Amino acid sequence: MVGSTFFDLAKAFDSVNHSILINKLPYYGISGKAKLLIEYYLVNRFQRVQLDSTTLELKTTSEWTKVKHGVPQGSMFGPLLFLLYINDLPNALSHNASPILFADDTSIIITGHNVQTFQEELNATFKLISKWFQLNSLSLNIDKTHFIQFSSKNLNNYETHVSDGFNCISKVNETKFFGDKY
Repeated sequence: MVGSTFFDLAKAFDSVNHSILINKLPYYGISGKAKLLIEYYLVNRFQRVQLDSTTLELKTTSEWTKVKHGVPQGSMFGPLLFLLYINDLPNALSHNASPILFADDTSIIITGHNVQTFQEELNATFKLISKWFQLNSLSLNIDKTHFIQFSSKNLNNYETHVSDGFNCISKVNETKFFGDKY
């Protein structure tokens, strides 16, 4: 049996904890001036919102606010920093789980030789990944996280339930992955 869980993270790029990311950089060989450059890029950033509407004859600007977490979106550097942030996720999983990481799209493929082992592996992996997300200040959007089961016809009717003890993932027949439907 094979199953794939497609995880959706709530505000993934906005949730990156700067301290955690900076502490992970030496693990990837990023130290010295390169690490300082990334640290300066993230720390002590400020942002504000400006609304300028000729239709409403309104022009207003918010106060400057310090950015405490997140990586800048719309930059070429943001997705790279996010990938560095989540790149150690596979280390938290068992040998039966094969992760696919692409920016904020994460999926895990699980295999099992029998129904009971498959069910146990699914739930154990979901617990591990939920814990990893929590330790890394990321929140799972449970309503947009799905599970698809691939099995032979004689096991197709087996009802698989994926849960970490608190949240259940819905089983679907198709889902979007990297913008494509599967």
